[in-house]
Amino acid sequence: MSEFKTLATVTGQMYREALRDGSASLMRHFWIAGLVPAYTIVLGLAAALTMRLGMVGGLLQYLAMAACLSSFLAVIGEAVAHQRVRFDGMAQTFGRYFNSIISVFFIFWIVDLILTMVAQSTPNILWFVIFVKTAIFVVFNPVPELIYQGHRNGMGLLEDSIQFVKANTIEWLLPVLVMMAPFFAINIRTGFLAMARVSPTNALAFVINAIGEFLPLTGAPASIVATLLASIGITWIMLCRGFLFRSLARGGRRQRIFAARMRS
Repeated sequence: MSEFKTLATVTGQMYREALRDGSASLMRHFWIAGLVPAYTIVLGLAAALTMRLGMVGGLLQYLAMAACLSSFLAVIGEAVAHQRVRFDGMAQTFGRYFNSIISVFFIFWIVDLILTMVAQSTPNILWFVIFVKTAIFVVFNPVPELIYQGHRNGMGLLEDSIQFVKANTIEWLLPVLVMMAPFFAINIRTGFLAMARVSPTNALAFVINAIGEFLPLTGAPASIVATLLASIGITWIMLCRGFLFRSLARGGRRQRIFAARMRS
């Protein structure tokens, strides 16, 4: 068997295992799916309570977002590590990856601020800004997994993300494109805008809107069903991503090909 066929076989096996393990983990810890809308409500309340505090309010919202994301990634990390995920242990998850998230978000905030200033001063290069943001989405896509499975912070996380995507471009990005397919199914523009604009704070809204485009229901029933499906979908995707990242991070393509040939 050629190296390409061996690699394709091994990669397909990793996808199947990630889907299997992610689905099994979701079934064991189904309550995790409720965390996404719960955190969204918390952040909405934080925004409402701090909206009149100016820069201080913005900082508090930023810290609340980092704490919620830390908690979610901590829970996902425990599930991916096959640890027992307990609801009564949630309190300590809000600070577990808080510093890492703050440092990464600060870097992205600086970049986003610069791009916003450029777009405001030169409106006709809006698509260039979208292109840059899409590139950031692609290159730094595995940062969430690196936060709870890696060993570095700040710029180290971003460097590790670049190296990981470079070493696993097809293996990692193919599932990402499949995940973004519902947005591209609406239209090409929506797909690229989703890649450029999706973030931890608006992921639920993006997925709800995408699901809503295909629901035959309208009004409140459609909103409830879309939110439920989006919450389950985001949780399942993050679990599958975690298991896939763990498999890919164990070794490069040559190691995977060599191990497959040894097994056969």
